[in-house]
Amino acid sequence: MNKKDGTKVGNFLRKINFSKAAQVVGSLVTGDIKSAIDVISNKDNGMTPEEREFALTIMKLDIEEMESVTRRWESDNMADSFLTKNVRPLSLVFLTVATVVLIYLDSFNVSIEVPSEWIELLKSLLLGVYIAYFGSRGIEKYRNIK
Repeated sequence: MNKKDGTKVGNFLRKINFSKAAQVVGSLVTGDIKSAIDVISNKDNGMTPEEREFALTIMKLDIEEMESVTRRWESDNMADSFLTKNVRPLSLVFLTVATVVLIYLDSFNVSIEVPSEWIELLKSLLLGVYIAYFGSRGIEKYRNIK
């Protein structure tokens, strides 16, 4: 992901007001690369040929970036260290448990005041970890199909 809260292709599609940007990004995140390519490649989707070519190029770059992360994770899994192998699953569990605990505390009106900045940080981290953790499985499936 880049520094603008999204993938390069998603940011580009939102910038040109592409009506199916969410569909493309959703397909990429879930690993349905073929559907994302089909939507962008469709000549009747309202994009100019230059925009379509540029979108496909940056989509390829996003996929390569995700594949390199997957390769790095595979390399980590070959390490002998427990922490190296399990840091991502442990982070996922910790962030999920922290979120559920905060939800329960809020539900039972426990007088704990959590600043909104911390809640936003937790939401961003949790979303990033979920997308990276589960979205990478889609990239692995795509590589196997290729």
